[in-house]
Amino acid sequence: MSIPDHLTEPYLQLLTEWTDDEIRVVTKRLEEGTAHPMAVKRILAGEVVAALHGLEAAAAARAEFTARFSKRSFGDTQNLPVVSLKDHAEDTLGALISRTLDFAPSISAVRRVAQQNGLRLIRESDGDQQTTQLTEASVQQTLDAVVSEVGVLDGAELYLKVGRKVAHIDV
Repeated sequence: MSIPDHLTEPYLQLLTEWTDDEIRVVTKRLEEGTAHPMAVKRILAGEVVAALHGLEAAAAARAEFTARFSKRSFGDTQNLPVVSLKDHAEDTLGALISRTLDFAPSISAVRRVAQQNGLRLIRESDGDQQTTQLTEASVQQTLDAVVSEVGVLDGAELYLKVGRKVAHIDV
């Protein structure tokens, strides 16, 4: 999804078995605005993953992408790092993010993410999400204290989002 829109056509030529006519049709639709660049990139990604890893892996990757980015639901994702609350209850959030998860190079970097409103705790239950914005002060709190402030309902899943990176907190 991160490739520039203007590179879609060369990528289609190099990485798919589409005919030149098929690529011209898609390129024309992109230029006219009748095809969305993201939709074409999803198809391209599916083609590449299927060619390299097979159709089953392509379907799994598409489902995970949709769960993580489109529906904003993390419960369907399978490759998230997991942090046990029991094992890391006394770790500060900053240390957990920078050292254990390696989501940031330092605690200072974690503070900057919090200052930019990129640090969140997400509680997901039955498809419903509640997001709590974590502050710079949260970086110095223990994981247990941060989770206690949010409160966890029975059956709810808890996720820590640091910028675009996400980890599951096993409560």
